Amino acid sequence: MISNGAIKEIISDFEIIKSFPKSGQKSVHLVKNKNEQLLILKVVSESDERVKREIDIVTQNKISNVPKIISVNKIEYEGELYLLIFEEFIQGETLKERLVKEKLTTKESMKLLESLLKICVELEEIGVVHRDIKPDNILIRKEEFFLIDFGIARLLNDKSLTMTQAKMGPHTPGYGAPELFQYSKKNIDSRADLFSIGVVVFESITGTHPFITGDERDVNQIWYQTVTVTPKHYIIKGDTASQLIGFIMTLMQKHITRRPPSAKQAFEWYKAIVPTIIY
Repeated sequence: MISNGAIKEIISDFEIIKSFPKSGQKSVHLVKNKNEQLLILKVVSESDERVKREIDIVTQNKISNVPKIISVNKIEYEGELYLLIFEEFIQGETLKERLVKEKLTTKESMKLLESLLKICVELEEIGVVHRDIKPDNILIRKEEFFLIDFGIARLLNDKSLTMTQAKMGPHTPGYGAPELFQYSKKNIDSRADLFSIGVVVFESITGTHPFITGDERDVNQIWYQTVTVTPKHYIIKGDTASQLIGFIMTLMQKHITRRPPSAKQAFEWYKAIVPTIIY
């Protein structure tokens, strides 16, 4: 992996403002160009097929509330090829950081739900499943919510990058739908993202995770609880007809056939709920 010192030399036209903790073979930096514009720089191995897929998804499609990729440059360093990916910088905090301090209001949660469903509809139209919708991957800028990190996204009409014999597919335990960690490939579509959206919104509006407490012994217990625990039925402020909590619970159904049949239909359901909410 390229050291931070070497990166500073390679991108001499940019100033590194902050370097984030490295994740695997990827380093991420907040940089500033000569025009004082802030950007996110990701440095990854050119051989990383998942990163290439992420670049293709974001650059070839205009997806609402997803940071844009400004440019991609290929460089050679000590005999290895790397990609320098410059992305739009969303100034704000992650949803995870917000939830450490406080849960979202009903109004904020409705905006979060609307934003994620709109993104899911657009992804569904181009045959993409994000597979990693969670608070860490959601940025908040003022009253807007942005979805990031398409690193484990799946293109339904393209070859899978996960070995066929794999016992489970890429996901984050606690947020991934059962069909992801049970790796039922034929059942993976936008409904997996709907499940994750349900979990995220439930956690955001209630302040508690629907399945896990944080005291789990290991990931196996998280998986077990995801498929066995029935989330508590909360009374949400302003949800006068209990339509919102009912919708969230439907998104989190264990069996894929019990969730809305598509992201498009889920969004139509959401729009029908809006008039019933009192802020």
